[in-house]
Amino acid sequence: MARQVSGRRQMRLALSAGVGGVHQGAWRRPDSRTEDWGTPELIISLARETEAARFDAFFLSDVSSPNRALTRVQAPYLYFEPLLAAVAIARATSRIGVIATASTTFHEPYNLARQVATLDHLSGGRAGWNAVTSSIGEQNFGRRPWPDHAGRYERAAEFIDVVEQLWDSWEQDALVHDRASGVFADIDKIHTIDHEGPHFAVAGPLNVRRTPQGRPVIVQAGSSPAGRDLAARHANMVFTAQQDLAEAQEFYRDLKARAASYGRPGTDIAILPGVSPIIGDSAADAKAIQESLLDLVDEATATARLADQLGGIDLTGIGFNEPIPLERLPAAADVERRRSRFQIFADLARNERWTVRRLVGLEVASYGHWRLVGTAEQVADELERWFLAGGADGFIVMPPYQDALTRFFARVVPILQDRGVFRREYTGRTLRDHLGVTYPQNRWAS
Repeated sequence: MARQVSGRRQMRLALSAGVGGVHQGAWRRPDSRTEDWGTPELIISLARETEAARFDAFFLSDVSSPNRALTRVQAPYLYFEPLLAAVAIARATSRIGVIATASTTFHEPYNLARQVATLDHLSGGRAGWNAVTSSIGEQNFGRRPWPDHAGRYERAAEFIDVVEQLWDSWEQDALVHDRASGVFADIDKIHTIDHEGPHFAVAGPLNVRRTPQGRPVIVQAGSSPAGRDLAARHANMVFTAQQDLAEAQEFYRDLKARAASYGRPGTDIAILPGVSPIIGDSAADAKAIQESLLDLVDEATATARLADQLGGIDLTGIGFNEPIPLERLPAAADVERRRSRFQIFADLARNERWTVRRLVGLEVASYGHWRLVGTAEQVADELERWFLAGGADGFIVMPPYQDALTRFFARVVPILQDRGVFRREYTGRTLRDHLGVTYPQNRWAS
């Protein structure tokens, strides 16, 4: 019998599902269901399975501009436009939160605010927006020159501020519906925002009334100093990549402290590191599955992906089982794309002297997120350890292959439930309820 853990704090779990799994080689396994990807039936069935496991949210990542060359040997990460896919998922489910990724570099605040507010209404208050600055995609969006790292975050900060103002532009009781007097709405409770900034000029108000959650949940995934600051100011959920507990604890403490400096309680932000679990019948079986997945990877393509992750360095002439010469690694300040993720790989190359093969294994398996390899009990032990030790409020599960998700639902979730750290039933109706974050007060309510 699994032991019980006292206390009422509950672990948060979300799913980020790729094509048959996030591992580059996963689509080649017979259980990948890759032939079904690109169909609404598959993504809806995954969402329903995730809801049945009582997860907090179904997370829709995005790659706005796919790499044509890589598509020859690996499955595209996602075919569907996330906001549109989120609508289908919301209508096919009833309790699970639905988080859609949309770029602050490729959208405009008014349209995005309207779309996500609409999703919150259609879902009954289960919508979330994963606000990303985008590290690739300029070739399809007409932006020349491409903004640097600092420029993208400056635009993102103004973008999110405008969106939040637009979500607040309707007070909760603005609609009067007074047929006798002929007054449909109290215009004193419908506000312009009259925003004029370096990147945007938006008058407002929004043409969607205040949403069931007050504002939809904002998710942020950057872990650089600029990303952390943006999350501390605006995010209700943070998707981060961490490799060990000490690093996760530092990130957790830092982000909660930054939030407090903006007058926000730490409980208003749920921090969820990504985790990619391989679950075997034994530890040896799990290790064998891990190695079999790496055998399905195209070596040249995987090495090219690693080189891109490391800031576009040249890996020619380095053996697959050799460490990277330190002089080839750039300084973090010189890296413009995915800087925080670069730092994870660079630290492993510099400090741990990981070989190219080992670094490739991390990149193709989990994009730099935490890998857990073991039995269901061992995986549950590690998740619980991080959760109770202040390294996370929960996790975004990124199954490396299809059966890993099935095993997580069937084997790991019941252990966490038996230990009292994860729910057996939903107790709330909205994504904010699930995450345990506050409902925002309208800035005009006073």
